[in-house]
Amino acid sequence: MIDKASTVDSLYAAGIEVMDYVWNGTTVPAAAAWMLSACSIADGRVDFEVMFDDPRIIEKANAAWFDFATSGGLFNENREFLVSVGPVDGENPVRPHWARVRLNECWDVMGVGTECGVLGGPRGRPGFVMMSLDERVLIGATTWDGFMSVMRLLSPIDAEPIRRAMNIAGPRA
Repeated sequence: MIDKASTVDSLYAAGIEVMDYVWNGTTVPAAAAWMLSACSIADGRVDFEVMFDDPRIIEKANAAWFDFATSGGLFNENREFLVSVGPVDGENPVRPHWARVRLNECWDVMGVGTECGVLGGPRGRPGFVMMSLDERVLIGATTWDGFMSVMRLLSPIDAEPIRRAMNIAGPRA
């Protein structure tokens, strides 16, 4: 089981500094954000796919992640955002939560980040969700049969799969 100390160390190795390990100031819980891969084009999800056999898989996936992050507004003026981590040490039931983090100048989300296990694993096989502090964008990555997908969703609170996970019925007013 990954504990707080190893999570913080792993994220730091990927170029992501933990500012607050537990961040509760969100409307969209981390567990609901994991429904990103269930969101469709109709929900506004945009994907960038890279085949596992591409020799530049890490480079291309990192570039797509950073492009989605910058164009979608993941970072605030201090390059801070939220990343789903978990669980809190000793927490029962085990569930993901948000940590407020800051992106350092040197980073490698899809390589070192996945290699350390917090953002997926093994190397080049991501599994994570991240959200802007203002909750306007959700970015994640996952693996499928033969490829990885980097995803972006604007206005995640409006996406039906996320609303269902939050037990909110009907469209947002």
